[in-house]
Amino acid sequence: MDTHRIKERADALAGESRWGDLLAFLDRLPARERLASTAVAYRFGEALYHLGRMESLARHAEAFEAAARQGRDVAGIMRALNLGGIAAFELGRPEEARQAFESLMALAEAEQDQDMLARSSLNLGAIANLEGSPAAALSLYQLALPLFHRLGQTRGMSQTHQSLAMSYRDLRRYAEAEDEYREAVRLGLGFGYTPIVAMAVIGRAEILVLRGDPQTALGLVEWGLHLSRQLGDPISEGTGYRVRAQARMAQALVAEAAEDLDEALRLARSTKNPLLEAETLRDLGRLAIHSGDELAARGHFSSAGEAFGRLGSAHAVLELRRELEQLDAGPPAA
Repeated sequence: MDTHRIKERADALAGESRWGDLLAFLDRLPARERLASTAVAYRFGEALYHLGRMESLARHAEAFEAAARQGRDVAGIMRALNLGGIAAFELGRPEEARQAFESLMALAEAEQDQDMLARSSLNLGAIANLEGSPAAALSLYQLALPLFHRLGQTRGMSQTHQSLAMSYRDLRRYAEAEDEYREAVRLGLGFGYTPIVAMAVIGRAEILVLRGDPQTALGLVEWGLHLSRQLGDPISEGTGYRVRAQARMAQALVAEAAEDLDEALRLARSTKNPLLEAETLRDLGRLAIHSGDELAARGHFSSAGEAFGRLGSAHAVLELRRELEQLDAGPPAA
């Protein structure tokens, strides 16, 4: 099969979010043939990402970048930097990710590549949000959004709206967060991009729990979990279990919440996703407090704090310390 037909088939599978089929199709090709086409190499990276194969993605991005540099393919270099930065971020290496995205931004500006400039802004915003700077993240997202709009890239727009929602969540601006998640879902449904729909639905469910509506949240998160399982996306599915546990805990369904968090932790560790693992350990600590098991809570908070620390998420570590201080202080006097 010639390169043009390979690209056509890969684009069709990606357009239908058939990531497992896409990976199987491209994995049959010799590595040299995969790397010979920037478009094919990028699609292979997308499949690895959506299937939670982050270590494989990191290795592929490194080989992709080396091949692109050897061929003096600037477009390929930029896309390899983007994939490599994403892999580093998901594997809990934020400094490595930042370097990749900053290099990408500089190259995109020099080449006047609006697509890669938007993506570098979006991904640098994700790092800023993780590090506890949601206001800085908002600025980067607000740079990316009009670029994607100008390019007519609905997928990029939906991803940016989801990212905006997460920053508004962290700023406790819950109404704005819910609006952004709704927009991400609307755009995702409009062009059939199921992965963003799944994550945005689950994200909106988390906002509903925070706003005191766990019953509606449960209905939404079930939809998100169904989509995640259909896609074979273990990270999205794990996040869904974590959010469903929050909703169940709000309804005093402790045993069910514990089962969900155990499954979320299993998926986090099987995919080696440090952020999902850290968030799940934190939520296990909160569930232990709810159950009156202070010793277990301290253990989970300690593990979560170490995990967030490795991610460079100082604000999350500080939040956990405050929760531990509350444990030390004991219940308020009657």
